[in-house]
Amino acid sequence: MAPILSFGVFRKLKEPAVFNAARVAFDTVEWPDGVDPDPEFVYERCVGKCPAK
Repeated sequence: MAPILSFGVFRKLKEPAVFNAARVAFDTVEWPDGVDPDPEFVYERCVGKCPAK
């Protein structure tokens, strides 16, 4: 996910205190202020492939 941390609302996730405030919301990870990347994007970046539909 490192590439998106340079853009818009995602920049603040570089701060450890903000990043550690993550929580599970429905089917994705969410941070304060409604920062919630697309679940498929997060999965693909972490696992290296898209989930089967």
